[in-house]
Amino acid sequence: MSLKISSQLTEKMESAKSLYGEFEQTKVMKMMDAESTSYGKIYYKSPDIIKWEYTKPFPYSLLFKDNFLYIDDDGHKSKQDMSSNKMFAKLGDLITGSLNGKLLKDDEHFEVEYQKKNTNVEAIITPKDKNMVDMFEKVIMSFGNDKMLQSVKLLEETGDYTLISFKNWEMNKPIKPSVFQP
Repeated sequence: MSLKISSQLTEKMESAKSLYGEFEQTKVMKMMDAESTSYGKIYYKSPDIIKWEYTKPFPYSLLFKDNFLYIDDDGHKSKQDMSSNKMFAKLGDLITGSLNGKLLKDDEHFEVEYQKKNTNVEAIITPKDKNMVDMFEKVIMSFGNDKMLQSVKLLEETGDYTLISFKNWEMNKPIKPSVFQP
């Protein structure tokens, strides 16, 4: 079952030359009994350009492009070379791999297990790399009947987690080139 599901999911994800959607991101911190929620838009252009744009509660964007991370914090811009910062590079690979399907096929760095949950399929991803485990213990990706990514849950060893829910996906429709300009 898992091989068939895996190939169906990765086939759908690999067919995406561009993606646009909206997200709601909730960070839950158990020890502090607190949570915070942000909203925004996500843009993807194959093979590995992503813009993660927060709109609420404040404007902030991350653009992963050409081995650089461009940050725009409400008009204050900065640029990080991902090749010289392994943490940024791994974060970029994780986000990109979630959208283009490569994360589900990366047997060298992750173990992937699939399970049905109601009408959805969940991919439970466990990192093999010690540095990745320090960032998160597991990643749970949930896919709907249409094989589109519905949510990503990043679980930390502490019990804290970040849940990112997606909606209104538009696949293989033109995205203005200006969206991907730093």
